[in-house]
Amino acid sequence: MMTESQVYRALQKHLDELPIGYPQTKSGVEIRILKHLFTPEEAKIATQLPMIPEPLNHIYKRVKETGMSIEELEQVLDHMVYKGTILTRKKDDEKYYGNAMLAVGIFELQVERLTKGFTEDMLQYLDEAFGQELYRTKITQLRTIPIEKSITYEHNVSTYDDVRQIIDSIDGQIAVANCVCRQAKDLLGESCRHTDLRETCLIFRGAAEHHLNLG
Repeated sequence: MMTESQVYRALQKHLDELPIGYPQTKSGVEIRILKHLFTPEEAKIATQLPMIPEPLNHIYKRVKETGMSIEELEQVLDHMVYKGTILTRKKDDEKYYGNAMLAVGIFELQVERLTKGFTEDMLQYLDEAFGQELYRTKITQLRTIPIEKSITYEHNVSTYDDVRQIIDSIDGQIAVANCVCRQAKDLLGESCRHTDLRETCLIFRGAAEHHLNLG
């Protein structure tokens, strides 16, 4: 039987296989973050999840040796979804579950759940390892895609009507959430000096549906 330390280390190594990994540090701050997010039982289950969500019955084949029923597994997975530590979607009325990256992913889903301790550990991890991990791969999450066309250099600022038109053209659900980065800074006593607004993050389509389902 694995010790608690081994369980969390196994999850760290598992998450480190994602496109944006979860590297180990000398300080062990990455394990403290996992303990903020996952119980030992949840950590064990999370190591059995893929990056691309799979149906519940597929996941259960890898978990059933623990003696857990499929109903119990579903309950634990749904609670993890509610906590913002894994992702879910539905296809043909069947639930699919998969791992989320730390960012963009788990951290953003902690909006309204942040604690000072978790925020401090996140900033330490960003400085020690995760900041470099974000740019380790040549295929970054956010990147410029060349289209082999020249662009006229102009100082254009989109008007309110331009932005509204873009949003109106989006099919699917739209949600608004508090800014998790500003919430984090609030907890550290470093509140934004430009605005008191926090409800500033627009979310679209599947991501919006996910946030709305979380309440």
